[in-house]
Amino acid sequence: MRHIHGQHVRPVMTALTAIDHHRPACSEPTQLPMYSYRYPFLYLLLLTLLPFCASAQVWQAYFSTEGTPTEKHWRYDRELYHIAGGALHLSVPKEPPRGSATLATDIILPKQPIWRGQVKTDLIPTAYNHATILLCAIKPLAEKSYEYVALDFGQGGQQRISLRRVKVGRSDSHPTEFILSPLGRPLISSPILLNTSGSWDYDVRYSAEAGWQLYLREAGSEQEWELIGEEEDFRPTLPEKNTFGISCTFTSTHHTGWHFRQLRIYPASETDPIGGEGTPPRPEPVPTPTPTPRLGLLLSEVMPHPKAGCPEYIELYNASDSPCELGDYALAAGRDGSSYKITPLPPRTIPAGSYIVVTKDPDALAAAYPDAPRETFVKASLPRLLNQSGLIGLLLGDDGLVVDLLHYDSSLLPKGMKSKSGIALERKDYQVIEEAGNWHAAARSAGFATPGRKNSSPEGSVSDKGNSPKERISAEELFALLDSAPDSECHFTLYRLTGELLARGTSRARDSWIQNLRTIPAEALHLIGVSADGPLLLHIRLNRPDGTREERSLLFRLAAL
Repeated sequence: MRHIHGQHVRPVMTALTAIDHHRPACSEPTQLPMYSYRYPFLYLLLLTLLPFCASAQVWQAYFSTEGTPTEKHWRYDRELYHIAGGALHLSVPKEPPRGSATLATDIILPKQPIWRGQVKTDLIPTAYNHATILLCAIKPLAEKSYEYVALDFGQGGQQRISLRRVKVGRSDSHPTEFILSPLGRPLISSPILLNTSGSWDYDVRYSAEAGWQLYLREAGSEQEWELIGEEEDFRPTLPEKNTFGISCTFTSTHHTGWHFRQLRIYPASETDPIGGEGTPPRPEPVPTPTPTPRLGLLLSEVMPHPKAGCPEYIELYNASDSPCELGDYALAAGRDGSSYKITPLPPRTIPAGSYIVVTKDPDALAAAYPDAPRETFVKASLPRLLNQSGLIGLLLGDDGLVVDLLHYDSSLLPKGMKSKSGIALERKDYQVIEEAGNWHAAARSAGFATPGRKNSSPEGSVSDKGNSPKERISAEELFALLDSAPDSECHFTLYRLTGELLARGTSRARDSWIQNLRTIPAEALHLIGVSADGPLLLHIRLNRPDGTREERSLLFRLAAL
């Protein structure tokens, strides 16, 4: 066995990660995740920093940058693999001892996962020269071993492609080495004998109701997927937080010869996110009742530091095209994500395109702003807002779904004024969900506050669209921008206009998920579990190698791409 660098793991992660005990595992695999908007409010502060997959998750390995797999994305025997030509290649130095080379990365498993990829070999697999795709961990077996479900190519001298349970553990004599051992008979075994070099596309599916299915086809051919077999008796509960891995066993004669590409994990759905001719059939998805939140209200204006005699207030705006119920929401306010108070809101129907102002004392607020529409004021035991800086969140439903969030501080207030009291913070654009640059102090001409009314324009602002840091551009302009800086770091967020966060991701511009909108727009949205109907708002932030940064927005419907 080859030496494997020891690393310590987070206690929440299982599998290969949990076997290791020396340093934190990679927490950012090469992936395009789909992020849920369901968060406990305790973690609001981390909303933009540490998103968590909770509904539809997609993982995809990108092998577009040549060289050794990065430590940021993979761990263990990275130096024994090489990325070139859009594939991951086993690349062990000449004349090594007999051993193995293992890579692993953390993943979040969907409830009904599908694993798909392509494996190519330039040799005839044997007991000492074979490859194993470690799909997911099942459970711990002992202190230093875990049970996995794996897809192996020639393991055990069988010269077949098999779906099977394997034991992954550490050697007693060499604690830095991994040992993979079959557990029992294969779950599914292909009749295809691996007695020559070749290339195969694989498709493995699992659901707690139907069990396992294995599909194969010759890579690069026009043949349809072939159902190799099904296993209905072995139906374990798959840990959501998991590990995906690749392990190649080699000899000094065959220390290269394995190639991997198009590795993906995604949730089963009625429409295959990969799509295309010959897509294998799948078991009927088991409906999971998931309430669709009636998103509509957004934070619009806040007064954290009012003048003497005037109460604090928070203004909300119904940005949807239908009425919504104020009583479905709650407000949270405090210093940060670990120190806050939550206040349920009273019953009240808010028409589409209307404002509502929540305050402890509507009469005092009306006296302070006599021109404001009194009918928009509603009384509630608003949590205290800190004067200088703090956090305000808008929550929906019993689960505390976070639909909007504002981190505010005094830097947003006008400079050079003797007093900062009595100045409200207003939202600029309801179609922009990100906080940065989307909040400003209410204009002096509006009395520094507009409760219950349309927000003011900041004085001294430039209306020229071309000077906006988040200028709206066309799809063609967006793709041209990505093409002009292929090595730039690209951050993207995808929203519905109601404020629902649909997806978030970071990658090189050339590898960005956005590129899929150019060639396969419908499949791109299905890939991240997003319905193609309705307008969507895409924000990108491009960090160029020279240190410059650009932010752009694209408002689009699928048909317009």
